Amino acid sequence: MNLSVAAAPSAPQLRRLSTLRWSGLAFLYWLTCMAALEPGYMARAPAGWIMQHWGSEAIRIVTAGLLGASATPVLLVLARRFPIRRDGARRAALVNLGAVVVLALGLVVLSCVLAAWLLRGEAAPSRAYIVSELSAHTSLVAVCLVGFLAAVHATHRFARAGQPSPVAGEMAAKEWPTALPVKARGRLTLLDLQSVDWIETQGNYQALHAGGAVHLVRETSTRLFARLDPSRFARIHRQSIVALDRVHKVEPLSNGDAVVRLSTGAELRVTRRHREALRRRLEPGSCDGSEPAA
Repeated sequence: MNLSVAAAPSAPQLRRLSTLRWSGLAFLYWLTCMAALEPGYMARAPAGWIMQHWGSEAIRIVTAGLLGASATPVLLVLARRFPIRRDGARRAALVNLGAVVVLALGLVVLSCVLAAWLLRGEAAPSRAYIVSELSAHTSLVAVCLVGFLAAVHATHRFARAGQPSPVAGEMAAKEWPTALPVKARGRLTLLDLQSVDWIETQGNYQALHAGGAVHLVRETSTRLFARLDPSRFARIHRQSIVALDRVHKVEPLSNGDAVVRLSTGAELRVTRRHREALRRRLEPGSCDGSEPAA
């Protein structure tokens, strides 16, 4: 199997924009949003009012841009922590949407406070004013937030698509062990990993099933899995690891789990957390040994 990795294109460098640069882009974005809304606002204003209050209008627009840009760090964290992927897309979308609604409410309330301070010289806005502003502008602010968040998600997705998997790069550079030392009849021998069908946790030991034999290794499942070639082995359960070339069939269950049937006849449980990752690993040409997110 050829695991060489081509150099990543220069376009994914967009992903590495600093928070400050993202905030600058967000400021321009919010100014654009304000400019798109201004024509209707101007049309409703009395004749000569804008000329008389152009200074306060400029302050209002710039303040709105800065206020919108202040949400950028939160949006960046959302895009990084909850990317919209095939696995868990619904949960990530709900988290993103909920955060956007909370941000929109907070930005509108904060805009009311700033308007009272900067434009009307009041110590605090009235409750009626805050309620009216929330009713009038929350949905619009949320739409603008969603637009910018979608751009961040798209940029990160584009960057990930153009970059090799970190695990794939590690697979290309690292020589994985082909055998493990095991004790057999009181003697230490080397077990060829090509002969291993699957591995299960048994107390403080890992039981390596190879054909009809079982070999015990005193090791944790996590540490042993880290030593195995990810192009050959995949985790299917907190206590089970399977050799991919021994998988004959994967049958989904009604509760979201699955049963994997090996060519040896063994049947193993696949938890919902690992089911989709195993399916991707078994697709032709797949060499991604990454673990699913918790």
